[in-house]
This record gives sequence, structure tokens and C-alpha cells, in this order.
Amino acid sequence: MKQRLFSTARLLQHENPLGLPRSGSPPRFPTRGLPQQRKILNVQKVIAVSSAKGGVGKSTVAVNLALAFARGGLRSGILDTDIFGPSIPTLLNLEGEQPRLSEKNLLIPLSNYGIKSMSMGFLADQEAPIVWRGLMVTKAVQQLLHDVEWGGLDVLVMDLPPGTGDTQLTITQQVKLDGG
Repeated sequence: MKQRLFSTARLLQHENPLGLPRSGSPPRFPTRGLPQQRKILNVQKVIAVSSAKGGVGKSTVAVNLALAFARGGLRSGILDTDIFGPSIPTLLNLEGEQPRLSEKNLLIPLSNYGIKSMSMGFLADQEAPIVWRGLMVTKAVQQLLHDVEWGGLDVLVMDLPPGTGDTQLTITQQVKLDGG
């Protein structure tokens, strides 16, 4: 097995919480107002699955949506944006797997059942708690949104965490959603 080229065990900084090698400059945000919404690179449509309550089956619905799109002939993927309780690795039978980095220093999604997937669960030790707040969570979500090489998807299903916190705000402010 090829050794991972990055490590989340080292001290993480606010600008790069996932510890990815840097390529180019980080996105610039306007000094006033909200950040500009933009498309996720090489993704045609983005659908968000969300609920203010936990434990209601959001992840199961999100995985089944992605699987249904793939079964229908679409190139589909799923992005688990739950930083503190990722469940997509378990649902896709990818626990313990780790993504590699592309030549452009972008994360390469893992695949199973015909869909591509990315999750914080692939990047962090399952037994180690993630104790992040505010800016760290926001930056990690930004990296999961824009530092993944999806390789061309017709549809990306985003599995959002429960609630209405930093993750949900970051996604709705920065990504053009096509459905939810």
C-alpha cells in the first residue's frame, strides 16, 4: 500500500486544517459581504441533504440518492461534510481507507459501488476526537469542497451534518446548490 503523502496528526493551522500540500494561492474573499458562490470544479449539479436534527437518516438518504443516480447512468459522487461524525466511510464499506493526492495536490476520492466519495472519515483517525471550532471547521469544509479532484461528475450529493452551524453556513454561502 502506498504511503499517504500528508498527515493530519501534525499541528494544523487555520489556513490549512487538513494539512494538504499547497498549490497556488488560497481563494480570495471580498472584504465586505458574503463570499461569492462558485461551482465545485468538474461537478455539473450539487444536491444537499440536510436536517436540523441528527439521527434521522440523512446519510442513508444521501448514499441512496448517489447510488440511484449511478444506477441511472450518471457519474455520481457523495461528499460527507460532517466533520465531527462522518458516516459515509461506514455506509460505503470504505472504513480504514485513505485517499491519495493527485499531481496537483488535490485529494483523489475513493470509489465503491460505482460512486466516488470524500469524507473527513478518510482523513482522520477514527478513534481520535476532532476538537475544532469556527474557523478550523470552515477551512476544512472549504478544502473538502474545493480541493478534491472529482474527475467529472454529473451530480454530487452532499451529506450535511445536523444543525445550522458553521458547516451549513459555509456551504450555502460558497457553493451554488442545484437542489436540496
